[in-house]
Formats: sequence, C-alpha cells, structure tokens
Amino acid sequence: MRNMGVKLQAFYVPGSITIDGLDVDWSSVKRNSFALNPALTDDPDTAYPSGSMEIKVAHDGRDIFFLLQIPGAYKFDVNEKNMAAISLMFPVGDDATYHNMGGCPEASTTCNATSCFGHEVDLLHFEINQAIPGRLYGENIADSLNGTGRDSFGKLNDGYAWNPHCRSYDGMTPTGVVTGGGQNNWRGSWTHSTTDTKYGLVAADSPYGALDGTGTYTFEFARPLRTNDALQQDVQFTIGSTHGMSAAFWYPVAGSAWMPYQHYSVSCDWLQLEIITNGPSLPSSSKLGSALSVFSLLFALASLAVAVTVGWRIRQSSRIAFNPISSSSL
Repeated sequence: MRNMGVKLQAFYVPGSITIDGLDVDWSSVKRNSFALNPALTDDPDTAYPSGSMEIKVAHDGRDIFFLLQIPGAYKFDVNEKNMAAISLMFPVGDDATYHNMGGCPEASTTCNATSCFGHEVDLLHFEINQAIPGRLYGENIADSLNGTGRDSFGKLNDGYAWNPHCRSYDGMTPTGVVTGGGQNNWRGSWTHSTTDTKYGLVAADSPYGALDGTGTYTFEFARPLRTNDALQQDVQFTIGSTHGMSAAFWYPVAGSAWMPYQHYSVSCDWLQLEIITNGPSLPSSSKLGSALSVFSLLFALASLAVAVTVGWRIRQSSRIAFNPISSSSL
C-alpha cells in the first residue's frame, strides 16, 4: 500500500521555529515528499496535478511543529471551497483506523462516545478563506471559554472523529451539542509565494497576493506535545515514541469548487511519526561540551603548575643568608 508505514522523524530543535507561515527557519530539518492521490480511490492517474506535498516535523521538548508545503496557483475567495484547505489526522483510540476516519461502524444516528469508544481520531482542519497570510490562528480565548476546539476567527479548527459521518469540534457532539471541556490547542499560519507578509497584512489587503500566480502554499502548525484533554479527543505525543499520522489537501482543480470528500492524501494508511529524543545538533554540542571540559581541566592543571613554580621561586629568592656576628664587629 502506498507509503504505508513510512516514518517521519521529529527532531529536537529548540528555540528556532516561529509560527508565521514561512519556511526560512526550517532549513536544518529533514524534508519528506509525498505524492497526493485522491483519498477515496488512490488513483495515481488522477493525482493532484501540481506536485507533491513536502512535510517537515520538529519539536522543542514542549511543542511539536509541522511544516507542509504544496505547489499550486494562488486562489483566494470568500467561498472556502474555491480555495486551498489542509488537514492533519492522528489516531487516538486503540482501534482507530486510517480508513473511515477511525472506523467506527455506527451510523450518524447512533454514534457517540460510548458506542464508538476506541475509534477516536484527532483532527486539525484549516480553511484559509477567513485567515490573513502570516497571521496566527487556532487557539483563542473566546472559543476556549466556550469549551470547544472551534476557531471562530480563522477556521483553524481542532476536532475529532469516529468515522466520516460522526465528527465535530473538540467539546461538541456530531449533532452540534456543546458538551464543553474541549479546547483548541493548535496554533497555525499560512502564506503563498505570491503573498508578501514582511510588513504585516490586514483584511483590507485582500486578496493578499496575485490571483492565479504560480507558487507554493506553506502551512505551519504547532501544538503542545501533551494537552489537558479528558474527552479522548487529542493525541498525546511522547518523546521517544512513535505515533500514527496522515495529511490531506483540498484544492479547486480545474476551477471547480471541491466537496468535502474530494481531498488528496499522502498515503493509504497511517504514516509513522517518531518523536526523537535528541536532535542533529545535540551530538556536536555534546562533543563541544566535552572538548571544553577537557580544555578547562588541562588549563586548570597548567595554572596550578605555574602557581607552584612561581611560589617556589619567590620562596627561594626571599631567603636571606645567615651571617654570624663576630665579636670584632661590636
């Protein structure tokens, strides 16, 4: 099966990544490239025509970071289905399958936290028609106070699913009842090659870039490795462990608005995401630290030797020869 079990590695990269929708601070992180085939058919003959999705993952010991880049002409429209959208999916329950978004066999009228227990998948879904390039979306106080994972401002939503017909925001049932206890833990931003975010964009700058201009979409996300989720709706990442994940992309190919089921996927099953304990920079730092320690020890020993030598010479030079006083000198 295509890309089944392919492993991505999230290395430890502390203090170097800013969530601004730009890739300039990701140069040291390994890139993984995936063809985008239709999720329902996996037909390579109808793959996303503009190219592959590139994914990079890193962590700083507290948060995990994702960078996703997809080539495509720039689209911006008030209707989100005429624009690009992106999603990440992670298994939460022990029985959660990639196929059918968790694989719970219950219908939309009977699925609930009890009948579908163990089939939970964690979802991030970002539709960019309300989001200004380079600005931060996702986690916000207003929606957190409501106890849901919804993003009312930029549509970077934190959700869950048991199957394609039973999904919702964290803290809300698939039928729309707010149960509370949910929270949007994601932060994210986006840009396109045609957008210039150097001086900061505002809503009045819409459409923010050259429509139909050639370039690449860049999506950047971050979330704490661990959350306070008590609803079985968030994946809990652990350093040193491997987790399942997948990514999907929506785009209005040939100018036609997409439908929810018309998305492209990076694989036919879960990719493997390994959270690495140490990063590429740590071994060299450790070697540098060891070298400095050895140098410090040698320097201290040399200093001690010099101090002993100087002390001995001073002691020798300060001695005065004893001359007895003769009786004739009195």
